[in-house]
Amino acid sequence: MFVVINVDDLGLHPAVRRAVDQLARAGVVTSSTLLANGPDLSESVLLQDTHPSLGLGAHLNLLRGKPISNPDHIPSLVDDDGLMFGSYTSLLLRYLTGQIKLAEVEAEWSAQIEYLLDHNVRLTHFDSEKHIHAWPGLFGLAGKLARKYNVSWIRNPLEKTDISRLDKGMLRTRFLQTCLLGSQSFETPRTAYGVWGIADQKDKLDPILFEKYIDTYKPNVVEIVCHPGKPEPGDGPLPSDFGPMRVEAQWKEEFNSLSQKGWLKIFEKIGATPVNYGQLDPRTGVLK
Repeated sequence: MFVVINVDDLGLHPAVRRAVDQLARAGVVTSSTLLANGPDLSESVLLQDTHPSLGLGAHLNLLRGKPISNPDHIPSLVDDDGLMFGSYTSLLLRYLTGQIKLAEVEAEWSAQIEYLLDHNVRLTHFDSEKHIHAWPGLFGLAGKLARKYNVSWIRNPLEKTDISRLDKGMLRTRFLQTCLLGSQSFETPRTAYGVWGIADQKDKLDPILFEKYIDTYKPNVVEIVCHPGKPEPGDGPLPSDFGPMRVEAQWKEEFNSLSQKGWLKIFEKIGATPVNYGQLDPRTGVLK
């Protein structure tokens, strides 16, 4: 079994970059996805040279900050100030009422991908801010762009949770399961069996809970979704134009979990090999 341990939001803030750097050195993080419009992008892309075994993907974004495209060219995706809406609920309501134009989504995502390529990022896979690429119609669009840009893997944000769970984590996974109903499966790009870490976040990002999940579902390739950060005095706040964000509350707990809770011992116990997507053959799901 192969496990990809992916940190979302690289490029958002120096705290995320520090966490990826330290956890990659420890071998417990193998992958991260970059926000093309993140204020820390230029420093963050250097990690692929510092850590050759770290895979970097695109964290496709329709939700936060200033778009890479000219805002005048994507009016359905921006507010009067030319910023993306910053509110998941507002964006979802606009999407459900047909106010979001798929052609503009394709244009902005393409601009983000090309911006990362212009920064010499060797893209291993795609995922998205708040898993928005799972929304009906957008999963197929993300797959189309992966094929266009020769990216071999895309996150499948499908996490199975026990029907007896009655918490926010269960609601997140059920919503994404519903979004993905009827979505096409791909030969190219490939998707992992699914993910773990959407239902169980913060202090619940625990290797014992991951072991129980693997024991139950026995995937051949699974991705752990995580959001660690390592802030330092003087860093400054999260970017104000990104709108309200709760991710800062996850940083410390998830960094402490990944650095202190014996993940590598659990991987060894369950026979899981940590990899990044770029090390896996998309045709077979095994090491190249």
